[in-house]
Amino acid sequence: MKKQLNKLLLALVQTKSFGEQHNAQVNPASASFSTTNSTNIIYCTETGVPIQEIKFDIAVSVTEGSTETDAPEITVGSATVAGNSSTTGTSNSSVNRIQFSIPVLLPLSGQRR
Repeated sequence: MKKQLNKLLLALVQTKSFGEQHNAQVNPASASFSTTNSTNIIYCTETGVPIQEIKFDIAVSVTEGSTETDAPEITVGSATVAGNSSTTGTSNSSVNRIQFSIPVLLPLSGQRR
């Protein structure tokens, strides 16, 4: 799980940098929250523009296991004859979910009135 979270944080840092190059802000410091009619609204305190909330629901699955192959061989002189092989194994798997959202201030287009 730690490895997946580290990859996620690295991706967010790279996305933040890309967004800044294209006049967008990932998780802007100017974000503020307001509640209207039981609805949470995120907006930019500098511009008043609504901030989009991008929601993620990621499943992380981990499988651990071991296998063992049994292949009997008989060697006589320089000739080797292999018997039937069989493989046995055990495995454990688990699935965890990571749910989060990221506020994004998209670039404005057109003229403000």
